[in-house]
Amino acid sequence: MGNIHGGEIAMQIRKASERFDQCELRLIQETFKDLSHLSRDSKYIDKETFLQYFPLPGLLGERLFAVFDRKNVGRVDYEDFICGLAVTCRGSCEEK
Repeated sequence: MGNIHGGEIAMQIRKASERFDQCELRLIQETFKDLSHLSRDSKYIDKETFLQYFPLPGLLGERLFAVFDRKNVGRVDYEDFICGLAVTCRGSCEEK
């Protein structure tokens, strides 16, 4: 089962990545790296750091974080980050 899950994750990242050009992907990777280093665990972006980078007031910020935190664990990994950006920036009306 682990391989199936890993394969699904890889497919999700690939599909999300296809919505961006190479320059944008480099910027996304650099942004994730910078934000994760500001967080408590350098493998993830914690909620506090996320809300500082995306400073939306109150419920709007909470909802945006929830879109990115797809696993509902209170933090965003690279998979969550790129998939969240793909939906919010390049997603269809239905996806949004």
